[in-house]
Amino acid sequence: MTPGAGSAAQRDDVCWREAARLRRENRGWIIVWLAPENCYRAYRRLPGARRDTALSAATAGEMADLITQAEQAVTARRACSGPAAP
Repeated sequence: MTPGAGSAAQRDDVCWREAARLRRENRGWIIVWLAPENCYRAYRRLPGARRDTALSAATAGEMADLITQAEQAVTARRACSGPAAP
């Protein structure tokens, strides 16, 4: 085993568990840890969006904040646009 290989594997294990926790806490989001890129990615088609939302973050906490911001932006757009036409 090369120096630091054990710690990298341990870090990846922690990050995968954090990604699973984020998925449990944020239903509807696909959240993964990309070890080669050392970042979390999250994907979701948000209501009213023409495309999927894709987020990237270096830490689980940062990802949680980005998800919250994305969902708040949707809520704000809905509030500004008023009721949808039938």
